[in-house]
Amino acid sequence: MFLRCVVLYVFSCAVVFGSWFARDSGSTVLAAQAGDAKVTAADQEVLKMNEECNAAELRGDVAAMNKCETDDFTHTHSTGIVEHKAEYLEGVRSGAHKFLTLDLSDVHVRSYGAAAIVEGHMHHRANNNFSTKISDLNFVFMTFWVKQQGEWREAAWIVVPRSDRPSPDVRLQN
Repeated sequence: MFLRCVVLYVFSCAVVFGSWFARDSGSTVLAAQAGDAKVTAADQEVLKMNEECNAAELRGDVAAMNKCETDDFTHTHSTGIVEHKAEYLEGVRSGAHKFLTLDLSDVHVRSYGAAAIVEGHMHHRANNNFSTKISDLNFVFMTFWVKQQGEWREAAWIVVPRSDRPSPDVRLQN
């Protein structure tokens, strides 16, 4: 229960404040990126797991996804629908959630001991059973990772539609 409260708080803050920060090359970088000298070993581990879990999702590999996710994992869709682990994995297994591409860009990671946040932009193409056409959408995503028994596991995933409006260039001041 405590973890769910923490995840909800982190996501709420990120959604509210995240849109204030520009993510273009001229803006202040607020989080480490892959290839950045500031990326820690934990950051690299989390980014690797994030890539592996996304690859499993593209393959529809429910067994690998099951290992990637915590028992209380939640997947929040852009519609606001929240699926818990069993529901989401069943959707992938059944083809209700069939991803054709999950192209990530502007990926940032912030780690805090045994917890980490990965966020960025995602171009997503899917052929879902509940739709008659292939969706081709752009999102802002965030995942929350925790280290359990020495392994990084995804505890929560949330996505919101990406606005085409430019974000204001807000800089943190000391």
